[in-house]
Amino acid sequence: MPERSPITSADLSGLPSTIAADLVEASTCYDAGAYRAAALLARRAVEQVVVMRGVPLDMSTLHQKLVWLLRSRHLPAALVDSARTVREIGNAASHGAEAVTRDEAKSMLLASLAVVRRALPMTPE
Repeated sequence: MPERSPITSADLSGLPSTIAADLVEASTCYDAGAYRAAALLARRAVEQVVVMRGVPLDMSTLHQKLVWLLRSRHLPAALVDSARTVREIGNAASHGAEAVTRDEAKSMLLASLAVVRRALPMTPE
């Protein structure tokens, strides 16, 4: 039986509904053992935040968008490891041929949640 998602409903409190919906769906996928889908939905939640923060249109890759979040101080330097996890696992889920493992999906969910919560302007630090 797959492990339960590390994201709880309390973690989603105060998030915009579209982002919370993606993270709920990511959690549901994780609970069902659909780890690639969980990682892709978590990536989509982060991409929504980047757009909300006003990423320039020429920042087209996930790497560029995450670097922009950090350099523009929408995301504190303390979360560089979380941003790296989102980039590595998010890209692997999106472009890779290998399966996403349970541990990778769990890391992606936790890292995405950290990035989302800290990068949104209405989220307290």
